[in-house]
This record gives sequence, structure tokens and C-alpha cells, in this order.
Amino acid sequence: MTETVKIENTGYGMAAALNAVEKLAEDVKLTKKEGLRLRLLAEEMMGMIRGIVGRFGAEFWAEENGREMQLCLKADAHIDLEQRNQLLAVSSSGKNQAEKSFMGKVRGIFELYLMTYEADWQYMDLNSYPMYYYGDAGNMGMSMGYERMWSLKSMRNDLDNSKNNNAGAEEEWDELEKSIVGKLADEVLVGVRSRKVELIIKKKF
Repeated sequence: MTETVKIENTGYGMAAALNAVEKLAEDVKLTKKEGLRLRLLAEEMMGMIRGIVGRFGAEFWAEENGREMQLCLKADAHIDLEQRNQLLAVSSSGKNQAEKSFMGKVRGIFELYLMTYEADWQYMDLNSYPMYYYGDAGNMGMSMGYERMWSLKSMRNDLDNSKNNNAGAEEEWDELEKSIVGKLADEVLVGVRSRKVELIIKKKF
């Protein structure tokens, strides 16, 4: 496990976070190619953080369980009023709807959880998020201690079941297939637990 690094969407701490990921890859003796893939996933996570609206900071670390690597991010869900208003403005303007990349959508889910811990759903245009992008954690999430949770595996299953007879689902599947994280990651989780929003990217080598 790496040390915990404080990062901000200004870029502060991101170089240290990436260096920590590289060191972990060396410590667990990943091949050069595997190490590059892990760093690439970390870079995608950092890019997502840069896109968050308003002033934003979080804690980042990476850990291993055998050959499974986890990139972890944790932020306070009780955001300040100014940031919340900025996020709401972005949602109401439709900019989140216009975001087509997979990690852009993950960022949208992360932002949604940041500002709706108090269940202020009436302020959100939830029509801009497909059902598998938000909601209660369900059995898997609750077993992991999450109050709300979104899962890449669940999204893949939903899209795989409906892509042949749903044009929108087919488009979403194509976007997922084009995504670096969608191709490389085994799982991506976004969850709310004890007033914290967590993002975890898992990759087994």
C-alpha cells in the first residue's frame, strides 16, 4: 500500500500520486507493460479529478491484494455551498449530459454523490443520468458498507443485455469500448459511505 497523498483539481499532489503508483508497481514486481497500464489508469483518474467543478481536494492511495491493484480516492461528501452551487449550475446547464466520454460520466456520478448526500434529489436533473448511474447501493454495495454505489460491472451487464434492441444502450457500449479505463479496468466503483465519496479502480494482473 502506498502512502496517502492529498490531491486537488488544480493539479496539486498529482505528480506525487503517480510516483507512488509507479513505486508500488515496482515493489510488487509488475512487468514494465503492467506498470505502464497501472499508471495509465491512475492518469485517467487524475484527469477526471481535474474536471471537477469548483475547488476540490481528496485523498489518494493505491494498494495491492496479491496481483490485484486498487487505485483509491476519497473525498468529503459535505461540500461547501459555493462548490455545490457551481455543480448544480453545471447540471442544470446540461453540460453533464453533453459529456460523452466514459470517465466524464464517472465524474458526473462522483459529482452527483458529492452534492446529494443530504438527499437533495429535487434539485437535480436526474433524467440526464441513466438509472444505473445513481441510487441505493443494492445487495453488493450494502455488503461493502456503501449507502449508494455505482459499478462498472453492473453497467456492463445492463448494456450487454440491452444493446441489441436499444440504440441508446448500443451507443453507450461503443463509448465504453473506446475508453481506456473501460478497456483496462476490471471494476470501477463509486460509492458513498459515512459522508465520504469513494472512487476505486481495480485491475488484476
